[in-house]
Amino acid sequence: MKKILSFIAILLVGLVLVACGPTAKEDGAIAKLDTAHAGMDILISDPSNITSNFVVPSMLAGGIEAVWTSDNPGVVSFGTAVNNEVTATVNRPAKGQGDATVKITATLKLKSEISDEILEKKWEKTLTIKENTVEEIEIETIADILAIRDEAYDGGEYTVTIPNVTIFAKGDVYFGYDGTGIIQLFNSQTTFEVGKVYDVTGALEWYFGIWELVKSTGVEKASATPQYPTKETVNSVDSKISELTTAGEHNYPAVSDGNFEPIYATVKGNIFMIEGDSGNYNTYIIDAAKSALVLGEPGVPASGFMFYYGTADFPYVRSFAGFEVEMDVVIYTYRSNNLEFAVYYVGGPSGITANLNESQKVDVAKNALKLPVEVYKADQTLTLANKSDEVNIAWSFKDAEDANNALINLADGKVTLPTSGQKDVKLVATLTLGEASATKEFTIRVGEVAPSTIAEVLEATVNTYKFMITGTVLGYNAHRQISIADGTGAITVYASVGAAADLALLVGKQVQIIGTRTVFSGLIQLGSPEVTDLELDGTMPEATDLRTITLWDAESLLPFQSNLVSVANLKVKEVIANDYGNVELILEDEVTLKTIRFYWDSRQPLVGSSDFIKGLKVGDYVSFTNALLTWRSNNGAIGIHAAAQVTEGESPILTDAEELALDKLLLELPATTLESLSLPVTLANGTTVVWTSSHPEVLGNDGTYTKPAADTVVTLTAALTNGEATDTKVFEITVKAEAAVETVAYTFDFGPSPVTGYAAGTLAFSNTNGDAFTLDKDRVQINTSTFAPWADSAAFLVLAPISTFKLSYVEFDLTAAAYANASKIEFDFAAWNQNNFDQTVGLAGSSVRVEKLEGENWVTVGDNVFGQLTKDALTNVSIEITGGGTYRLVYEAPAASSTSNTAYAIGVDNLKIYVLN
Repeated sequence: MKKILSFIAILLVGLVLVACGPTAKEDGAIAKLDTAHAGMDILISDPSNITSNFVVPSMLAGGIEAVWTSDNPGVVSFGTAVNNEVTATVNRPAKGQGDATVKITATLKLKSEISDEILEKKWEKTLTIKENTVEEIEIETIADILAIRDEAYDGGEYTVTIPNVTIFAKGDVYFGYDGTGIIQLFNSQTTFEVGKVYDVTGALEWYFGIWELVKSTGVEKASATPQYPTKETVNSVDSKISELTTAGEHNYPAVSDGNFEPIYATVKGNIFMIEGDSGNYNTYIIDAAKSALVLGEPGVPASGFMFYYGTADFPYVRSFAGFEVEMDVVIYTYRSNNLEFAVYYVGGPSGITANLNESQKVDVAKNALKLPVEVYKADQTLTLANKSDEVNIAWSFKDAEDANNALINLADGKVTLPTSGQKDVKLVATLTLGEASATKEFTIRVGEVAPSTIAEVLEATVNTYKFMITGTVLGYNAHRQISIADGTGAITVYASVGAAADLALLVGKQVQIIGTRTVFSGLIQLGSPEVTDLELDGTMPEATDLRTITLWDAESLLPFQSNLVSVANLKVKEVIANDYGNVELILEDEVTLKTIRFYWDSRQPLVGSSDFIKGLKVGDYVSFTNALLTWRSNNGAIGIHAAAQVTEGESPILTDAEELALDKLLLELPATTLESLSLPVTLANGTTVVWTSSHPEVLGNDGTYTKPAADTVVTLTAALTNGEATDTKVFEITVKAEAAVETVAYTFDFGPSPVTGYAAGTLAFSNTNGDAFTLDKDRVQINTSTFAPWADSAAFLVLAPISTFKLSYVEFDLTAAAYANASKIEFDFAAWNQNNFDQTVGLAGSSVRVEKLEGENWVTVGDNVFGQLTKDALTNVSIEITGGGTYRLVYEAPAASSTSNTAYAIGVDNLKIYVLN
């Protein structure tokens, strides 16, 4: 995801005001100004690295006015407030001139509560405006941008201004046109309006074959006449894709190769959704003459236009699945990770036309008809539409005698809450058009949401209805994530950028929250929160020392999820490369060798400076005090709300017992041997060892091997001493009489045919020999390909982690007696899409590994073979395993940032299970 420089309107909707006990002469306005002043630092996340325009509020909550000035308006200047926002225009020094320092001031103004005086308080911040890193070039039009072939201007830092840009369409991005070309505006700081004209300023970024402007701001040109691009008519999707492919519009791997200019078009075709795929990239418009989609392969785009999930009115588009439609779209680029051209639907909430018979029109209306599952506020009214286009809708109660019917008035949709509790009301919509008809049932729960403890929310198994909790705000644990705690536990509230920032201002205060329970990558959350400030001090929980938790796996850390944690003197073991200023570290406890991840997303406001965490390197030590246990990649990770929660640590001084425990942990011997063993007598941390063998005649106390008549199990006991600390470690070693022979017990070739669908569940297939299997899996399917390196393979496994599901796996049941001596798993693998090889191997922290189920925990066995992944040919790899059991092949990509199914996918074939005999 892309970095947002500053958080627009974070204070617009709610700098929460501190409640003051009234006294005879106290002026409440002073406390309000103080609170607003204290929250101002959140506005600019990285003041030492300003590279583009930014937006600040001119009006804060409670009627506080903010007047902005700069001591160097030639470098940073503030415009006129529009919709309570002020755009700061940044003029970066030219390359070679050096960075500029500018002090900006916000004068906060509020009328006194006890007089007519206007109270003021100044907030100041010194900004460093970074010099341009490239030479200035003349950019006056969108066409000038599209002509750039120098990759030095990529990166989201070189800022340009384009005058008279008409915003003609939008989704989660905007599309602008100036008469010379079309460009996408991403992560805009100004809320643009379609149909209006602006002078647009933004930073250049090249993304999936297009130039876009990021972090853009705009000044409206109210007197300018909008101009729109010519809308192309596409009657054949196949023909258009062929035309684009022939022209090479799918082949812009680098800036120097050119770029795709978005196309505004009316497209006719069939809406197609991939069966069994519930992901973001499952909806297409395909040729009207076709009934199925052909997925893309390297060099051959998919046979349909894929709707990008940020498209407006996406549920409306999907309601036409299976039908021929005509709609307005912007074909915005070729997404090489998806192997398909992508579009935004831009026709509005009722802009799709379809040539449907009466029955089909009824079906579409039925699919689109929605009602809330729950009404919990007083004075609410349901929209009980009596018509959807041509389709008539009549409403009735499912059971005319049900007493709960009185809670909903079918005539006007008004809802009356019951005096206590919640009641279910069941409605039936009857849809008719001519001779066609259909019904759709709705069950609506009516009544106030009952209070729950956080523990009750955490333990819930149903996420349909809202939960209400009361707790204390702990602070940010990640971007848009705020921890809340009560006496029973802690939970994450997932909110919009602005709502999260407002909630973060209430750290230490009690709030009431109504939200929807969700689970995302193992993190239990309340989403879409409605927050009430109870204006009471809360109770902050005591932080848990992470070292008191025996294991740092997901199961062990789960009871502490979202809560406060502390831990001293962790060593930075790995710095994971991240774009956009994010900080991701692997931290190690040198006492126990346990590891845990630290992650800070640069879009998350941080109280204080991020310089310390950004400067950490391998070998440094850090300590955390009252930090937060967030969740990342289905496991615990440390997050921080304030810079003060992480400080410099030091190499821990181990006690005798800790040195012994560490040495014991690292002391390993093989499970079998055909030769003498080298038995250490002094370990790394000074622990001494005395060895005793249960059968010294075949394996001596010094490790000497003597060939036994038959395989013999020997117990080797290590007596450990370090200072006053003592312990033992026992090894059972099979001393072999003859070398074991390793043979293939079974080969999984995954059959001849695809079994598609990445969703979690089971993978049912038959091997080529007819053996049938049903394997548990997630983010895994079976597919075929006609492209290298898979052209000579039949069907094979495809493991495809994405940003929202970073762990892909498939399980194998090796509990049968034939696998009792299982020794290794061997398979061939390579990148699924050669075009995505570089971005796949470039992901930090990825692993392809085997895990074994030990009790309720998955434990890694053998090596991570991700580093052996290849592009042009299949590579054979093997991973040692430890006897029979339940295993799973895992491909994890913790740094995955794309939701495309093929962005980082790998293929696996000819998976063999070896045993020792």
